[in-house]
Amino acid sequence: MEEYTPDAIVNRDEPVPVISVGKQRDEARDSKPSAGHQRSTSGAGRSLQDKLFAKLLQQVIPAEDVNDDSVVVGDKRPIDPKRPAFSLPLMANNFRRFNARIGIVFSFQTRVERLLTWRKSSHTFSFLFVYSFVCLDPHLLVIIPIASILLFVMVPAFLARHPPPPSTSTSSITPYYSYQGPALAPAKTIKPAPETSKDFFRNMRDLQNCMADFSDIHDATVSAFAPLTNFSNEKVSSVVFLVCTIITALLFLTAHLLPWRYILLVGGNAAILSSHPSLQELFQNIAGDFTNEPARKAPINPNNGKKNTMDVLGVSLPSSPSATMSSLRSLADISLDTYPEEREVEIFEIQYRSLAPYSDSQWDHFIFSPMPYDPLSPLRIAGDRPKGCRFFEDVQPPSGWAWKSKKWELDLDCREWVVERMITGVGFEVSESVSEESMANDEIGGWVWDLPSVTSYRDSSGVNAALGYEEFDSDLKSSVRGEIKKVKRKGKGRASQDYEEKGGTGPSVMGEWRRRRWVRIVHRTSMPTESDKGYTASEDRD
Repeated sequence: MEEYTPDAIVNRDEPVPVISVGKQRDEARDSKPSAGHQRSTSGAGRSLQDKLFAKLLQQVIPAEDVNDDSVVVGDKRPIDPKRPAFSLPLMANNFRRFNARIGIVFSFQTRVERLLTWRKSSHTFSFLFVYSFVCLDPHLLVIIPIASILLFVMVPAFLARHPPPPSTSTSSITPYYSYQGPALAPAKTIKPAPETSKDFFRNMRDLQNCMADFSDIHDATVSAFAPLTNFSNEKVSSVVFLVCTIITALLFLTAHLLPWRYILLVGGNAAILSSHPSLQELFQNIAGDFTNEPARKAPINPNNGKKNTMDVLGVSLPSSPSATMSSLRSLADISLDTYPEEREVEIFEIQYRSLAPYSDSQWDHFIFSPMPYDPLSPLRIAGDRPKGCRFFEDVQPPSGWAWKSKKWELDLDCREWVVERMITGVGFEVSESVSEESMANDEIGGWVWDLPSVTSYRDSSGVNAALGYEEFDSDLKSSVRGEIKKVKRKGKGRASQDYEEKGGTGPSVMGEWRRRRWVRIVHRTSMPTESDKGYTASEDRD
């Protein structure tokens, strides 16, 4: 195994990681040609073990499931048909190519860590000077990338082409570079680290540690910010939302007035200087003294009252850190709205009577339905029965809501919801007057009934045909026709008013179906609950 590759950029400061590699795997890697780094979708050149391993994983994770959009719920990333689909051999090949070329990133990371951790104070102070100049004059930020290319890319490349001549004397003479004449060495190019070199395993070690660091940072960030922003604790999240809203409004008005150059200058220098080892020890000592301060305090006389605040120029300020934290807690203890959202739900009581001859024509309770089952409803036109439940006790609130009022209330003003839904072909009572027949039968108003249709008596379909009655009483049909003619004579503007004011409930003015509306108040619950058995009341659109 090679120690290092001269033209490869890797982090060689730490020793090679100790790993366990099988003998067959080493032989398979050594037998591979150097052109194995090139991207190839074919399986040529792969060892038998790689093929068997790929086949095994393909049985566990089929490729068609990975390409399916249902694998990750909520993933909105589009599938590019120009890019290859998921393939285990291709992924292994790309990982080897990626690992052989990722060394430059880890080398840059190591140098940044050295710079910020004060390994060489002269380098860190130089960086602070450059940073300070950029903060004072932001136009220099455009020059930094070009200057970096000149100093860190082109100058080393030129020195590599013009190396100093070998020293022939035994004295320690500093070698000199000759910038005249032809180039003495080939151009330096960055090559990927071979798979059989130690640099390749150094890159694998750094990549492994980088993935672990990213996972730790991700988990720490989620654990720190998620409780503040996901409203698991509504008081804390409400305070954060309120503070962010106030800061956003203030910055929107005053951001152009703040001295951002000096803020970045002081903040950046303070952050880098605070990472100095000497200052770190000082901060740790101060923190230790601050935490041990309450233990060293003298006992307070119980007769004297302890004051948590002090007056400074007439302003009450906290006298200790604990008092400051308690005042902040009291400020954050905001009062949330304890009254949940309320809505009104409705249910329709539907009754049916038979218009067949020789029937008593009594109204029978049919069902409680969230729809009024009017003459033009889809269920009515399709010939289906109304859907609902038989009893009030079976009516359940919508999901996520609970009953607030104890009883259902009858909506006597039936004109409002009839007009709102633009229901035609029905008659209803005026809320101020109740029909005499309803009072005699101990019934309460609010009913909306179907107007009889002349053509319905000549139709043998529906309920009439199901009951086996094809012809009705001639007196009943003549009375219905007489009522309709009277309505037509009085005009369109007076027709609805006649049916409203007349309040008649006889067989000549009412059809087979009637309904009335019941309402009840619900309030939103803290967590949605599963709906129990029974029918759910519909939410009122008002």
